[in-house]
Amino acid sequence: MVKSTERKAKSERRRSPGEGTVYPFRDGHRGAITWTDPDGTRHKRTVSGRTSDEARGRLDDLRRELRLGLLTPSGQAVTVGDYLSGWIERHRVRVRPSTWLTAESYVRVYLIPALGRRPLARLTAVDVETALAAFVRDGRPVVSGDKRARRPVSPVTARHVRAILRRALSDAQRAGLVGRNVAADAAPPHVEHRPITYLSARDLGRLLTATADEDLGPLYALAATTGLRRGELLGLTWPDVADGRLTVRRSMGRVKGNAWGLGEVKSARSRRTIPLPARARQAIETARTRQRFARNAAGAAWQDRDGLVFTDTVGRPVLPEFVSHRFARDCARTGVPRIRFHDLRHSAATTLLAAGVPLAVISEWLGHSGIAITASAYAAIVPELLTDAADAMDRALGGEL
Repeated sequence: MVKSTERKAKSERRRSPGEGTVYPFRDGHRGAITWTDPDGTRHKRTVSGRTSDEARGRLDDLRRELRLGLLTPSGQAVTVGDYLSGWIERHRVRVRPSTWLTAESYVRVYLIPALGRRPLARLTAVDVETALAAFVRDGRPVVSGDKRARRPVSPVTARHVRAILRRALSDAQRAGLVGRNVAADAAPPHVEHRPITYLSARDLGRLLTATADEDLGPLYALAATTGLRRGELLGLTWPDVADGRLTVRRSMGRVKGNAWGLGEVKSARSRRTIPLPARARQAIETARTRQRFARNAAGAAWQDRDGLVFTDTVGRPVLPEFVSHRFARDCARTGVPRIRFHDLRHSAATTLLAAGVPLAVISEWLGHSGIAITASAYAAIVPELLTDAADAMDRALGGEL
């Protein structure tokens, strides 16, 4: 009976893996925790408190951090920088290369310099809010050896940085490394509403007519009539445009540093097939004819191996930055209001809205992840069309009473 009691007591004292051994000191205000790594290396951390309860609480915190893997082998607390450095590498296989490059730059340029030294387990929402406010007020953190001038960061960029940290801490919370996602609790910077800019149907027609004979004219026409994103347009191959229909499968994006390449589209909803309007079909045929002449002229120097619809004169991909630069110049030359190339996508959407196409259909056409995204994007434009809807109802019912 005595042996059974002893075995039970030993079983109760047995520690779980990674828990460590706690040694309270006689004065009650100090204590130590020791543990041994799998390689046999022994570590020890000592804590102290103003009261015995405070010292015991700190020992309990250390034991919890040890169990969750929040202590490095040397006994130091895992920092935000330690965690983010590992997380961003694990994140690489989950997203498109261009998406990963953006996330990696936010982690490297903003998050690690600003918050990297904070212990992960002790990061607070106030820490995150303070860092975001500093980005907007003072610019990105200064890194040793970086001589570039600091410029204030836009609130939109600060929000993107917060989103990356929120995603990283969500993974940490799921793994049990933190109890809450403090980035989700942190209030994001305020972003002034910027109305969507687009060309009216009249200005759009003027732009397309004036640039029809330009080398990028077919690209502009396809953007304005289909609403495809810039990367989606530049990633089109000839099998994607057949039988009067266009299928979006891939996108031209940044793959490493300043290099561009073909990759997956933005989301599953971005993979879509839409019928081509007559002006888009004409643009495709113009691009086909011009490329055939360019291929014959280039001969052995032709470099295209992917069958891209839009290439330069020797078959190389057309770079997105070049398109944006040329588009700005062509807007100024033709006298239409200056907009971004991406605003051709908005112009296509508003033209469809004005023509009475249902919002759900436009959402599918644009490849939005849901109709709520479409409604939110064009919320300021829809009210302008409600008057037209009321007039249409009067016409349908025979006018005023």
